[in-house]
Amino acid sequence: MKKIAFVTRVLASGGAEKVLGQIVNACAEQGMECLVITIWENRYSADFHPNVKVVELDQVGDGLKGKLQQYGQIRRLICEAGSELVLSMPEDIGIYVILALLGTGIPVVVSERNNPWVMPNKRITRILRRLAYPFAKGLIFQTERAASFFPKAQQKKGIVLPNPLACDRLPEVWNGQREKTVVSAGRLDAQKNFPLLIEAFAKFHETHPDYKLVIYGEGQQRETLEKLAAEKLPEGVWSMPGRVSDLPQRIARCSIFALSSDYEGVPNVLIEAMAVGTPAVSTDCAPGGAAALIENGKNGLIVPVGDAKSLAESLAYMADHPAEAVAMAEEAVKIRQRLDASKVTEQWLDYLKRFV
Repeated sequence: MKKIAFVTRVLASGGAEKVLGQIVNACAEQGMECLVITIWENRYSADFHPNVKVVELDQVGDGLKGKLQQYGQIRRLICEAGSELVLSMPEDIGIYVILALLGTGIPVVVSERNNPWVMPNKRITRILRRLAYPFAKGLIFQTERAASFFPKAQQKKGIVLPNPLACDRLPEVWNGQREKTVVSAGRLDAQKNFPLLIEAFAKFHETHPDYKLVIYGEGQQRETLEKLAAEKLPEGVWSMPGRVSDLPQRIARCSIFALSSDYEGVPNVLIEAMAVGTPAVSTDCAPGGAAALIENGKNGLIVPVGDAKSLAESLAYMADHPAEAVAMAEEAVKIRQRLDASKVTEQWLDYLKRFV
């Protein structure tokens, strides 16, 4: 394989984009010509290998006409580049890439990045997934449970692959005094269920008044979350600083990392929190991504989805049992070896090379 194209939504700082960047660079380092196409205007300057060309699609109108124009551009760009294979993520983008490239003979592999029972969240896109996926050459799933959603024929041509972890870009495991802070991060939207975290922290704060809550990220729920936090917590106890460029460094200094999502793929922010040695608590979010990372009581704590009482109790356990929390964090750091990018990207490339 000499030429490969990648299609994604945007090169922002989300988990899927981090994974894509590592796979792209791994391909480029093996001498492949890599074309990255983004659907949206970029808000992030990725550190790409010189063999990587990034193209932002022209921003056209919304609706069906705009989508047809954009995916017409994708077909033209990929054909002109002579790409031998296309990897697309996340799932909703892949659906349209498959349809756009019908008749070209160019194989398309789609990387599923979320809970397929919920995402895509638009009915028409779910219908199109059923129509398009039989034409995908390959499918990359995040968990075995996610793979089980799909028909046997699609499972057979698919594979479950872990997310690569760029250990060289992470800070060292924190050895100093930790801030008495419960930290979380993600898009401020319904999927992440930050209201649950605020409710749980409010219960926790009643018995641990010296702790603070920090939630990093941006999204449409910011105003709602700020209002809820102001109602539930004293002034100065919580903050929502937005997006930051040094998130792992900030997480590393905190006492507890908490993930409150209702559903996820395999959450990269949880991986990074474990890798920097911050004791972690997570909901058992479908389709099993957090449970694939955390062995409850050994390298972190898992609580039921939507259960504020259990989440508050787990925060209190971490705070009240520092020796056990440290032991779990030390075990969690082993994820650096398990998901080291140099090994995991090879697994991705071995799979992709099957199709050319």
